[in-house]
Amino acid sequence: MRRTVPFQPSPLPFTLWQRMGLSVSSFAISSFLKAVCSTCEMEYRNKAVFDSTLSIHGRTLLATWHEVLGLAIWRYRNSGFVTLTSYSFDGELAARISWRCGIAALRGSSSRGGAKALLALERAAKENSTVGITVDGPKGPRREAKSGIAILAARTRLPILPNVFAVSRLWRMRSWDRLMIPKPFATIVCAYADPIPPPQENTIEAIEQTRFQVEQSLNRLHDSLEQELG
Repeated sequence: MRRTVPFQPSPLPFTLWQRMGLSVSSFAISSFLKAVCSTCEMEYRNKAVFDSTLSIHGRTLLATWHEVLGLAIWRYRNSGFVTLTSYSFDGELAARISWRCGIAALRGSSSRGGAKALLALERAAKENSTVGITVDGPKGPRREAKSGIAILAARTRLPILPNVFAVSRLWRMRSWDRLMIPKPFATIVCAYADPIPPPQENTIEAIEQTRFQVEQSLNRLHDSLEQELG
C-alpha cells in the first residue's frame, strides 16, 4: 500500500501578507502548471531503467536539478512520492505546490534542519517507493550536486537514479537555477541515466565519489538532451 506523509508547514514565522501570498500563489502556480503541461506531450527515454530499478530494489532515490522542479512535479503528480523542500518562503511555496499536485514534501535543507531532514528522508525511503531530491537546492550553485543524496544512499543502501528533463519550447526564469517553464504544446522529455549504487562505505571519500558521480551523470544527460532539442 502506498504511504504518504502529512503536509508539514515551515516552522518559520511568516507574516500575514506572506501567508496570504503563499495560499494564492500556490493555487495559481499549480493551476498554471496543470493547464500548460496538460497541453504538452511527454516523451520518455530509458524509462525501462526506472521500472527495472523499482522492480529489482523495490525503492529508489531520484536525483534531479532544481531547475526542472515544475516538470518533475508534473511527471510524478498524484504518485504519493516524497521530496524535500527548505524552510524558506520559496521552500514553503514549493511544498504547497507539490502537495496540491499529490507529492508529499518533507522539510529541511543542507543549511537549516539538515540532520533532521536526512532522518525524515531515511524513514520516508523505507515506506515509499521513491524519494526525489533536487540535489543542487535550495540555493545552488546551479548544477552542482550536494552530498545529501549520497549520504542518504549510504544510510538506506538504495541506488540513486539520475532523472533529467528537457523541453522543446520553454521560458527560463531569471532565478539562480534558471527554472524551466514549458510553453503550451511543447514536448517534454523525461530521461533516466543508469542507476548509481550507494557508497560502499560511509566515509567522506566514498560519499564524495558518489556525489560526483551523480553530478556528472546528470550533467552529461542534460547536455545531451539540450543539444538534441536545440
